[in-house]
Amino acid sequence: MRIAKIVLILACLGAPAAAQEAEVTPKVEEVSETDVTLLAGADYASGNVNGQGYETVSLNAGISAQPGRFSFTASVPYVITTAPEELIVSNGGVLGTPLLSQPTTQSREVTREGIGDLILQGGYSFEIGSLDAFIAGNLKVPTASREKALGTGELDYGVSGQVTRRIGRTVPFASASYTAIGEPEGFDVQNTVAGSVGSHFLLSDTSSVRASYIYEQSAAANVEDHQSIGIGLDTGLSNHIRLGVDARAGLSSDAPDARLGLRIGMGF
Repeated sequence: MRIAKIVLILACLGAPAAAQEAEVTPKVEEVSETDVTLLAGADYASGNVNGQGYETVSLNAGISAQPGRFSFTASVPYVITTAPEELIVSNGGVLGTPLLSQPTTQSREVTREGIGDLILQGGYSFEIGSLDAFIAGNLKVPTASREKALGTGELDYGVSGQVTRRIGRTVPFASASYTAIGEPEGFDVQNTVAGSVGSHFLLSDTSSVRASYIYEQSAAANVEDHQSIGIGLDTGLSNHIRLGVDARAGLSSDAPDARLGLRIGMGF
């Protein structure tokens, strides 16, 4: 299986239907055929929405199967967050579906934790001339507690796509997604679009760094659209194990001030 597939799966872990930053590495080399990949990850994010501060840790676990050009991925997080009680932080908010906030004159900060929403994705890789392309359908299943404000309690679904092209040791990419947001009681929401552009820079046959710009439309009118810049490193620890680290800095007021992520994929 190509290393690129494992890295793509790592990018999908913690990148649900509502706001996926689709990133993919080039086809670097062939390694042993891998049909199943176990996934693990951790994310940290902090920021402010409408003057309301939050801090979230998300621990993710998942599994992926890749029969040929198809891929099927399932992942679920365990979310620990400190935020105002009227702030929904589904799958960690910026790490999952968009943060939703209700206007209020009083705000009490609370810490809550629990299982987040289950994320399912089915995708297909193909070529368009000299471009490598990937298209996927995404589904957020509402397994998180609505009472704890860890999720909206509603189903989200969407589609995402990405293209890359290798030019020497540089691999530019562009991605886009559209998500239909389920509307929870008491909130006015809208469907969202998201996208990212950037490039991978190959350090070796098994490692690359990337830089990207990410835009995510807000699902709520009272929350500003998110804009951020990101950097990341993907490397192979062995033929079957990949490690990815990434960081983001917010450019817009309601985007997370900082986000840090760690991902591991183990193939069989």
